[in-house]
Amino acid sequence: MQALAAGYGGRAVGEDEPPAGKRPSPVRDPARITPLRGVAWIGIIIVAALILTGTSYIWILSAAYGPGSEQDNRIGYTLKNVQRIPGDTPQEAGASMAEILAAPTMPAPADPVAAAVLAPLAASRGETLVYGGAAGAADIDALAGEAFAELSESRDVVVVSRQEPAYAMPGAYAAAQFGAPVVPVGSDGSLPQSIRAALADGTERRFSVAAPARLVPETALDGLREYGGVTRVADENIYLHALTWARSRWGNFGWGMNEAFEDDGYYYYAMANPADPGFAAAGLPMAYLGNYGPLLYTPHDDLDPLTDQYLWRVSPDFFVAPSDGPFMNVRVLGGPASVSYAAQARADLALETHEYWNQATGASGLALIGWSWFFIGLFGAIWTLFVIPARIPETGFYPRLYWPLAVLMLGPAGLTAFFMVYSGSLVDRSGAMPRFVRPSWSLALSATIMGISVGMALMIGVMYAVQLVFGMPLTTAFEYTWWYWLGAPMSTVMWVVMVVPAIVLSTLLYMGPMLAEMHGAGYWRGVRLAAPVVVVSMLAASAGMWSISWYLMAWQDQMASEDLWLWIVPLWTAVVAGLLAAYVPNYLMVRAGWKEGGM
Repeated sequence: MQALAAGYGGRAVGEDEPPAGKRPSPVRDPARITPLRGVAWIGIIIVAALILTGTSYIWILSAAYGPGSEQDNRIGYTLKNVQRIPGDTPQEAGASMAEILAAPTMPAPADPVAAAVLAPLAASRGETLVYGGAAGAADIDALAGEAFAELSESRDVVVVSRQEPAYAMPGAYAAAQFGAPVVPVGSDGSLPQSIRAALADGTERRFSVAAPARLVPETALDGLREYGGVTRVADENIYLHALTWARSRWGNFGWGMNEAFEDDGYYYYAMANPADPGFAAAGLPMAYLGNYGPLLYTPHDDLDPLTDQYLWRVSPDFFVAPSDGPFMNVRVLGGPASVSYAAQARADLALETHEYWNQATGASGLALIGWSWFFIGLFGAIWTLFVIPARIPETGFYPRLYWPLAVLMLGPAGLTAFFMVYSGSLVDRSGAMPRFVRPSWSLALSATIMGISVGMALMIGVMYAVQLVFGMPLTTAFEYTWWYWLGAPMSTVMWVVMVVPAIVLSTLLYMGPMLAEMHGAGYWRGVRLAAPVVVVSMLAASAGMWSISWYLMAWQDQMASEDLWLWIVPLWTAVVAGLLAAYVPNYLMVRAGWKEGGM
């Protein structure tokens, strides 16, 4: 720690030690902490902590708001985006499907594989498959032969395993929608004799195998290759397996609901627990009747993370109003003992429609740009904190405070300003303290950073603290008058709360003591010198910040709220606007000799 402190506040390379018994001047020794410098240092730490707390809140919230988070306020049997099909058993769910869809019915045995085979046939006839509607054991080979004969014109064939029927269901949903026969095979790839005879008609088929290699080995598929191309559309992870079928499309076959490049649409899904494949089989009519769609899987307790991420990314957004749509729905199959209310509520939250710019359930492209900007500033501030004393030892105590803060607030713009100000600058050591020789534009840029970096950080920090403790201030003193806008949180009240403390603290703790050191004067003399230039700089900066933030929040619907990913964008855009607005008066003050920019 001593070595780090010495390196941070070290003297210039080759600088002589002061004579024995003589203490170095606090002006020439940036490492020495006087009471005023200590207060300034503590103040910077508090302001930086407030800013980092505000910016980290959404990350903490997102980490805690994942699968398994409390969703008590969204719990219900029927939610806005996710409804539950009535039925605590697969047979009850099948009966509910017949009642809901009100179409001619096709009774099916209470066997998931048999239901998968019959679903495309029922779809071709416009009938509702009723799971458990047919009594007795199923002759799957006979059912498969009947269905294949009626659907023989289809080029696509979905191959499923007779074992672990949960893997067969996602492929069966696609087959029912697109009119492809479902062919069950054993682990040795054996086909029913009726199917083998039908395949020998010379038609080139396209087989999609909806089973992992553990259930249908690659060697077992050799017999199918005699009749066409074979593609395995499967994953051992059952949740990813279902998503693969929801995302994929081959020509005119497959759902193709891929969140990586899909446009907003009115998408619908069925969702079930793979541990209860009977419920998924009971929901097969939702693959081809009504608002149809693919099958997704989730475990009982929480929404599966892969399914969760898919729904969040595919969720719709709007530009003007939520009523514009589009809207998406999930229909849960199985009672709470199969799919919990927590998993249902999580899916409901993920599919909530949200603003395009301000995605409450995810980060928009604009938010990603804003966070990239912020993290460049964060790491740049850490770099600046250590590089100034190591590479530019002529700087005083206060520039070592306000430059890292400026880079944190301004991001890449702050780093650019830092290089523009210090690159190639000569050092004049003839005065009481070193000064950097720069052209007028560079002096003005340095003076602007010096005057507003702490002030703007204080404005953002004070705003966050006030919101956190009191909420946004609002007054009704001007209600029912043309001056009503003066009582709005974004108007005079918040301006006074943010700007006035920033001006006072910046003058008393930073600019005043810094100018006192620069001129070798007393503290109050430094404060009197600092007050006018701080007021001018901060008023100009606040005008730029307020104009841009008002435009973005009031007219572009980018309202800043620390529990949204977009929170960073309007505030940090406003900070850059404040820098540009303050540069003009600072340039004029430097040219007039009212302000110095040689720090």
